[in-house]
Amino acid sequence: MAVQNTKPLTKRVYDQVYSDIINGNYGSEDIITESRLVQEFGVSKSPVREALIELCNENILRSIPRLGYMVVQITPKQIRELAEARQALEIYLLEKSFQRLTDEAIAELEHLNKVNLEAAATHKTPMDNWQRNMTFHLQLASYAQNQVLYELLEQVLRKLTRATTQHFSGYDRDNPLLKERTSGARHFEFVDACKNRDLAYAKRVLEVDIDALR
Repeated sequence: MAVQNTKPLTKRVYDQVYSDIINGNYGSEDIITESRLVQEFGVSKSPVREALIELCNENILRSIPRLGYMVVQITPKQIRELAEARQALEIYLLEKSFQRLTDEAIAELEHLNKVNLEAAATHKTPMDNWQRNMTFHLQLASYAQNQVLYELLEQVLRKLTRATTQHFSGYDRDNPLLKERTSGARHFEFVDACKNRDLAYAKRVLEVDIDALR
């Protein structure tokens, strides 16, 4: 879950360190030190330590005594398990909502796709790409009107944030697979399936989209 501490300095340190990890400025098993962050942000040790502890609580960092805080690597097994949980949730929510998916809801998804495509032209970091992806999938999940399952999916997607950026961090930006992912091509295909009221094809597109991380 997101950092709960509302202290401005703590949140600023947390947000920046989290962003640096997601965008690959820190790699898996890199060591982050309090002293380095104190100097970087020009703040006292207290907000830095609070931010780092929160990142440890979320299993993003691990405290290494007398050394610092190590970036925790996401294993292939963890990625597969998260993708499996995500697929189970999203397919169920899609089945639950599909017959009630109104023309207005489909138009909302189509508009979101266009907005995301425009944003992709200027905001291209792995975190930017994943945030757009999350926004689309959570919007889709909201139509099932099940708050408990929606929040579970939100938690899974947040855990997958690091997994997906780690997965694509080694790709060259001209790689066709990365271009397809950042453009949200499958999201457009999914909306077309919804327009045609083709649940089987919509499910297949959703499965392929999720399976890209396995």
